[in-house]
Amino acid sequence: MTYEEIIENVATNTRLDKKLVDSIYKAYWKAVREHITSLPLKEELSEEEFQKLQPNVNIPSIGKLHVTYDRYKRIMKDYAIFNQIKKENSDNYAAH
Repeated sequence: MTYEEIIENVATNTRLDKKLVDSIYKAYWKAVREHITSLPLKEELSEEEFQKLQPNVNIPSIGKLHVTYDRYKRIMKDYAIFNQIKKENSDNYAAH
């Protein structure tokens, strides 16, 4: 089933306009995205600070999008390594 077919099906079942159903769906995912992108996850956070952020989103019928503190720390370490390699490459490129 395509996105358009799903929107049409939901609109028919709820007796709502297709444009309204589409807008509601997009607004829901926009809110999820805004919540996640508003979190200062690129900063070094303690476990207590991390837990206060509530970095998890529960999506009914789909499940929970979540990140643990351990995963956050691993990603931050990988991000630091990536930035170091990127800096070294740009320094090497500038030297030539």
